[in-house]
Amino acid sequence: YRRESCTLLLSCARPGAKDRLKRCLGIFDLVNSGVSVMIGAGIFVITPVLTADTTGPAIIISYIIAGIASLLGALPYAELAARFMGVGSAYQYTYFVLGELAASTIGISTLIEGMIGLASIMKSLSIYIDALAFNGTINSWEGTHFGLGVEYMAEYIDLFFLLLLVLCGALNLSGVKQTVLVSAICNAVVIVTLILIGIVGLLKGSLDHWYREADPEDPTKSGFAPYGFSGILTGASLAYFSYNGFDCIASLGYEAKRPKRDMPLGIIISFGIVMGLYMLVCAGITSVAPFYTMSDNAAMANAFSGYPWMTFIVSLGAVLATATGSFSGLMVTSRVMFSMGEDGILFRSLTAVNKLTQVPWVATLVSMILPAFGILLLDIEELVKMNSGGMLICFCLTNICVIVARYQPPRTDIFATDTTVMERLSIYFSFSCWIFSLLAWLLLHQLGATVIGIILFVVMTTVAGVNVFLIQYKLEEIKLEEEAFRCPLSPWIPACGIWVNSGLMIALPLMTWVRVVACLVVGQICYFAYGLRHSTLTLQKKDCSSATEYVRLTDHFTVTSDTEHLIN
Repeated sequence: YRRESCTLLLSCARPGAKDRLKRCLGIFDLVNSGVSVMIGAGIFVITPVLTADTTGPAIIISYIIAGIASLLGALPYAELAARFMGVGSAYQYTYFVLGELAASTIGISTLIEGMIGLASIMKSLSIYIDALAFNGTINSWEGTHFGLGVEYMAEYIDLFFLLLLVLCGALNLSGVKQTVLVSAICNAVVIVTLILIGIVGLLKGSLDHWYREADPEDPTKSGFAPYGFSGILTGASLAYFSYNGFDCIASLGYEAKRPKRDMPLGIIISFGIVMGLYMLVCAGITSVAPFYTMSDNAAMANAFSGYPWMTFIVSLGAVLATATGSFSGLMVTSRVMFSMGEDGILFRSLTAVNKLTQVPWVATLVSMILPAFGILLLDIEELVKMNSGGMLICFCLTNICVIVARYQPPRTDIFATDTTVMERLSIYFSFSCWIFSLLAWLLLHQLGATVIGIILFVVMTTVAGVNVFLIQYKLEEIKLEEEAFRCPLSPWIPACGIWVNSGLMIALPLMTWVRVVACLVVGQICYFAYGLRHSTLTLQKKDCSSATEYVRLTDHFTVTSDTEHLIN
């Protein structure tokens, strides 16, 4: 349970701090970055796939469920962003609240989530540029010459993305402000495109596609929810990936001008914008084309095949949306990797920062190389499934952090290892709530809507609720002198987030969890083999003289004008 004090970290600066990341992002930049990741990842990448193979026209309901679950994650993220004054990402929140071991787990999950998300977005970008500019000839040629023909793998090795990946990396290496500016220009076009998709789809389409269409290959799949309620729930668990933008904003905390105010606002505003656009677009595309025709590449554009001008606009919007999602996704992943390197969980060479652009260039390059393997080899749907698993773990732990943080006293030491009774009880009750929530949904999933299944589901959910009740009425919450934002109805809102996320976790396919757990095991092996011995906390405990270059030791701290305003 070793953890670091956020307050002293923010009030102090190491020698050479002028060479670190630059605070240059305002509220508009943060909202733009969050919207970039969510739109690029969701609308054009997985919405057609889920509509065709998982939900049918009921994709709208899946996005509503996923949106509600994401809102339960957005509010805790907003409180943590305000409480820790902009120090970003779920990884660092967990580091400050639950300690190093839990942080290493969620850090690995975040990196998996970020790199898989980047891989899937870049794959979609390759498809849409080829369809728009080259009429599909590049992918056709690659399919002929580099086909794989292996289950769960990509149909072919996509080499076209390499050029796109290099361009994306070059933009990120040029500076964060330049990346955000290009993303803002692209986003303006994308939002107009999405509004057109919804309006034109509803005006030119027909609601008959919602109720009277049946899959010619399987006539039993028809109507608004051809795959049933289980399909809607599975679609919601996979659509959760589409709201992956909160950690994007949180991870930019080191580069925000006014993180304590702007980051909570950025999270809530970006969520509201994207959820509204998702509802409009899903209604539009399911009205204009049958659900079973959306499994092809560039399906969003093909849905408007009867309107050539709309096909071009949709393809252009898809290119820009996936491009800006790639820019922001790479930026986020590199910042999380940078933070883990600073704490010694990963190699400290990842913290190298370019003095001219103030960009973590080593972390950016590594964040480009690793997703390349995913883009080259793995099927896009398998990537999406793995990413949703990592996100759900992160969101559950973030909700737990919000609950526990309310019962942690302010720390006066830089590295904390002791805990109060209230802290230990809040951790115990929070994780008990998670465990019983998982059991409730697992029993319902295995036993179905039978009498015994429903009874056990209600019993397990009630036990989870009892743990939340004990937190609220038996533990004394510690009030901070100044708080910019507090999650309402805590601990019930975070607990509801844990409960809903647990249901989505159980709805994911078993093979998804096999892959996610395998990645987490590899990550923990790396932590115990390297991070545990080289982490900042370990080096500080040993009072190792070689750590002074990296470790935030008390003797080397000086309060600066750049950090003093964060405490005030």
